[in-house]
Amino acid sequence: MSLLYEQVADALRQRVAKGVWKTGDRLPSERELCVEFEVSTITVRHAVAQVVAEGLLVRLQGRGTFVASDHVVVQGPPALTSFTQDLNQRGWQSSAKVLQFETVSPPEPIRIKLRLAAFGLVYVLRRLRLADGLPIAIQSAYLPAAWFLGLAQYDFTAQSLYGVLEGDYHVRLGQATETYRPGVVTEEEAKLLATPVGAPAFRIERVTSDVSGRPIELVESVTHGERWALTVHLTRAALRRG
Repeated sequence: MSLLYEQVADALRQRVAKGVWKTGDRLPSERELCVEFEVSTITVRHAVAQVVAEGLLVRLQGRGTFVASDHVVVQGPPALTSFTQDLNQRGWQSSAKVLQFETVSPPEPIRIKLRLAAFGLVYVLRRLRLADGLPIAIQSAYLPAAWFLGLAQYDFTAQSLYGVLEGDYHVRLGQATETYRPGVVTEEEAKLLATPVGAPAFRIERVTSDVSGRPIELVESVTHGERWALTVHLTRAALRRG
């Protein structure tokens, strides 16, 4: 049986598809939707966030949620944001559980991508990421240890890694390259993500560089395939007329 928020999300999709709500229409308030569907506020927020991520709805700060224009296809965020920022934009409350934090000698592929010397060490910060209490991703961040001395003192159950790097280490984030691959979860991952072994997942690698082009972080993520959507804003370029 599908989760309750998925049932509400499907009802919202149907209203858009059948024209009950047309482009530009404002959705009823969260309170009104809670009363209509007889569900909690959290359930409504999850449902609306899911349909926003799919591009059928759009949130306008201070104005509400509206049916999106059919001139834009939304499949994922192109901006360089932290996981915390991304979840907040989707309307979810972010939290984390630290699974591992230690200094190690990295595997060669990671060492090469971070441009480290042969004996360079990295911090490994492995966290279970949650959205409104639901496990949504397992992330392993690798950072050059020599560049971020004292990083272990921070509480990354509550603090944003990017926030610490920018605020305390004065890193100016420049760009990142992400690679998405479909996959399935292992037995260990299934326990952490509260999903069956073999359930679908995204396997994501992100290499982040500062404004000088120096790689400062590599993150390997396993995201819950039923709770995560990649979104990319696409617009049709104006045609040149001869």
